[in-house]
Amino acid sequence: MQSDNDNHQPMFNLPKVILAFILLSAGIFIGRTWYLGGDGAATFLLTFCFTPMRYDYLASGIGFPGGWLAGLWSPFTYVFLSPTLQSLIFDLLWLAAFGTAVARRFGPWRFVGFTAVSAAAGAGLFWLLSGGGEQILLGPNFVVAALLGAAIRFIYAAGLSGIMTMGGDTWRQPALGIVEMWSNVRVLQLLGFIFAANALFAILYASSGLDGRALLQNALGYIVGILLFSLFDPRPTAANRPG
Repeated sequence: MQSDNDNHQPMFNLPKVILAFILLSAGIFIGRTWYLGGDGAATFLLTFCFTPMRYDYLASGIGFPGGWLAGLWSPFTYVFLSPTLQSLIFDLLWLAAFGTAVARRFGPWRFVGFTAVSAAAGAGLFWLLSGGGEQILLGPNFVVAALLGAAIRFIYAAGLSGIMTMGGDTWRQPALGIVEMWSNVRVLQLLGFIFAANALFAILYASSGLDGRALLQNALGYIVGILLFSLFDPRPTAANRPG
């Protein structure tokens, strides 16, 4: 049986689970923006996005698209809903870059589990940071940040170049412990690059309404990924790795 970790990957050498995420996200965006009318698209977003007001409305006996069932799936489904084409492209490029290395290391099912737990954590933190209200959460930003946090645990060996090569073979490297990370120069370089890139992104997109909460949520995503990594890492050795 061929594994997702095989070196002979299809299109762009991406694991199938990453391709599935990309195709599903792109397909949803195309269907929502091109085939649904204004009201239909809005209803679709409200049905599958995460928003604290869903629970407030339903608890008060006021109807909300999707009902209580949407309250169960929306902490996960929001990651497939990008608000704009620009954000879709940006998020999926970062997903391909960092998710590829993590998917190869975890395998497809562990990757799905990690992504689901990260998505739920992102929804919960969004609720806390927003203080309730009518804000909605869309897109895989938090999950991508968590994947990057997880990747830092093992792509440190490649330094900054590991970010630009979709992990290469660095997914085979032994992972650092959480304490070890903070004494590793390459990890500190990676973290410095990441936070500098976030600061630059904040400056460039300040006019689009990006606020401190979004940047804080990204930072929390890195931390969540770093902490969750050990729960999903199969800790394989080079000898039993395929390829």
